Amino acid sequence: MQFNTEPLSRAAVIGYGVIGTVGTAVVAEVVLRSGLIDKPGLPIPSTVLGSVGDLLGDSTFWDAVGFTLREWLLGVLIAAVAGVLLGGLMGAFSKVFVAFELPVEVFRVLPSVAVGPILVLLFGSGMLPLSLTVALSCVWPILLNTLYGVRGTDATAVQTARTFGISGLGVLARVKIPSALPFAFTGIRVSASIGLIVAVSAELLIGNGQGIGGYILVNSANATDLDMVYAATLAAGVLGVAVSALFAVVDKKAFGWKKGLAQ
Repeated sequence: MQFNTEPLSRAAVIGYGVIGTVGTAVVAEVVLRSGLIDKPGLPIPSTVLGSVGDLLGDSTFWDAVGFTLREWLLGVLIAAVAGVLLGGLMGAFSKVFVAFELPVEVFRVLPSVAVGPILVLLFGSGMLPLSLTVALSCVWPILLNTLYGVRGTDATAVQTARTFGISGLGVLARVKIPSALPFAFTGIRVSASIGLIVAVSAELLIGNGQGIGGYILVNSANATDLDMVYAATLAAGVLGVAVSALFAVVDKKAFGWKKGLAQ
């Protein structure tokens, strides 16, 4: 049996994605309304979609979206700066790599949300501990991609810079880091979606009722309209897809010249 391996056009990818999403929703609708699965509180897709319209007119929800986006953006920025700096140093200098290899391996497997309560104890409530929780989840793909990007820098460019008497840190800043930027941005692109998921999760766990997670938590506790809760959850998912698509476009525009190297 042979499979067609030709790449699909952008329109075809979007079309098949829409078909798969709508098809899944239709199947869920039929199963739930037919009584095959009869559990109180399960979301019926058409009802949830109806609640999305009400949600769009809710100013409280938009305030929550704004808070989550600011929290998420701050976390991604912190992770990008820390990941590029430490990843660049680890990739360029063997002593730095040896010094930080074990801490990186230990901390990157820890669930960042589990560290959240400690951050609240250290920094109090508010946006900062939430953003740091996001940063802890986002930093590792950026760090590792930068590390391998720096190590993959063209040796001729490095030797040429050294011939002109540029120091090791100068070579890192002027040759290796710029060469590794496509790889670093790939890490940022991956981390952006992860960070949004963690942002909402952290708001549910350690937030004080703010953000999308806080909105979901408050409405779930009141249990007055679970369809609004499901609609807010759906909106958070759509927001994640939009963020991922935006970063993919930026990646293609900014680093399309290095296609195939930074994936």
